[in-house]
Amino acid sequence: MKPRPGASGVPAAPAERERAVRGLPKAELHRHIEGCVPTPTLIRLARKHGLELPTFDPAELDKVVKLKAPMACLDDVLRMFSIAQSVFVSLEAVEEIVCGMLDDARLQENIVLLEARYSPDFMLRGKDLGWQEVLELISRTLRRYEARHGLCGGIILIASRSYGLASAERTVEFAVRNKGLVAGFDFADSESAYPAALYRGLAARLAAAGIPLTVHSGEEGHYSMVADAIAELKPRRIGHGVRIADDPTGRLIGLVRAQGITIEANPWSNYLTHAVDSIERHPLPRYIKEGLRVSIGADDPAILDTDLNKEYLLATERMGLSLEDLRYANRCAVEGSFLPDEKKKDALRAVLAI
Repeated sequence: MKPRPGASGVPAAPAERERAVRGLPKAELHRHIEGCVPTPTLIRLARKHGLELPTFDPAELDKVVKLKAPMACLDDVLRMFSIAQSVFVSLEAVEEIVCGMLDDARLQENIVLLEARYSPDFMLRGKDLGWQEVLELISRTLRRYEARHGLCGGIILIASRSYGLASAERTVEFAVRNKGLVAGFDFADSESAYPAALYRGLAARLAAAGIPLTVHSGEEGHYSMVADAIAELKPRRIGHGVRIADDPTGRLIGLVRAQGITIEANPWSNYLTHAVDSIERHPLPRYIKEGLRVSIGADDPAILDTDLNKEYLLATERMGLSLEDLRYANRCAVEGSFLPDEKKKDALRAVLAI
């Protein structure tokens, strides 16, 4: 006899619960390409290109490149990316990493719509590769994969705020020149040191070019920074957004709801970066209850040792979300995607079908 599902619709037995979660068609809006380099790929590419690694033993390298427990702060976590960043040294390496990311998304996580993002300045700094040739390669790889396998995908370019305003300006201009290849744009990295007002003009430039914006905001710092980001940059989506729940008046939640902004929640990432004290205290269930538009993402699967299946299991087992809540988040993700409506139709049918 199969275990009965609880009131949440989630099967009680762990194996049944995992099968139910794996079977859900999923949409993800927040996944960094630089955070999708598995340890075997790191080792293989490092050997091929004569790169140095702390160790070539897979188990020992895992201890260095995978974050298993919370670190002191967000900046400490961001520094872990340097090893993964080092292997983006050739077009062949970039293509291998992107294809691996897409295979994992489709075959392991049942993702039907994926927006993948990367920072050209971070990924390619110090490399003998041009921004243009890499963007064209990633776009071409995504289109071919889409044609063969049906996964609906798009690219978001990131300006890494910690690289300074000149880097952000260059990245915005690059996105505008290539708006036919990109789905959207993101300002990422530490928000506290780089307030939203610095990027007001760049956000306006993106808006004038018709490039939609998402912003890493509310991952650290004070909740007022999210309000500033909304006022100054007018994003359609907020990456992380944990601090929104800190506003004791509830006005910020009301603002996000009124503007129809989609929150890209990343629960395991938020726990590892101390954005939340525990998974149980993540505000995602409150956001759903308050009627906010939310999606669930894995952020950096290889580095954070996670994927959407793990995120969904955390949401059901430790946050109390139901299968219907997960379907709601997937519907919000597809509807909030920056991809054209005609490309989203099949993905929306898939996430609504189960």
